[in-house]
Amino acid sequence: HMESYIGLVEVGVGLVPGAGGLTYIARRAAENAATSTGKDLLPFLTEGFTAAAMAKVGTSALESRQLGYLLDSDLIVAHKDEVLFVALNEARALAAGGWRAPHKRLFPVAGRSGIATIRGSLVNMRDGGFISDHDQYIATLIAEVVCGGDVDAGTLVSEEYLMQLERKAFCGLIAHPKSQERILGMLSTGKPLRN
Repeated sequence: HMESYIGLVEVGVGLVPGAGGLTYIARRAAENAATSTGKDLLPFLTEGFTAAAMAKVGTSALESRQLGYLLDSDLIVAHKDEVLFVALNEARALAAGGWRAPHKRLFPVAGRSGIATIRGSLVNMRDGGFISDHDQYIATLIAEVVCGGDVDAGTLVSEEYLMQLERKAFCGLIAHPKSQERILGMLSTGKPLRN
């Protein structure tokens, strides 16, 4: 829908996206790098990482596409009252055309070197007073997920592998006292707490 607000906002309550959003960023970065001339994964990954770590929200479908939350091929419906009608017609057309879910494929990740590069930027942001220690910690966990964890650059991974990293980071943050403070702060004031 044209006026959709789309984003990964979990950072605002001291968590990381834990249900596939970071995996989507990593896969999209690998797909975009594969079709570029340079083949360097990190520039494509940095864009999605920044959107997630800063909880950027697209305030329209077009802006969400620019942020990487939507594909160029994703259909945007002008009026919200038409969404169900258009979705049903699209589903029927796909079924009539014999559409099958794509086979799961492995894709490359940036690995330890990607994490190190992002960590360097995060240290500078923290030392410059732009983010707190806990912001840095959360962003480092996001980097570890989107870069594929403790693996070499270019290692091929599955979505399931990255989802495990996401869940581990998410569950670890739920138990973290500073994240719990952020959750309670949002529930009581409706505004993000920066601690």
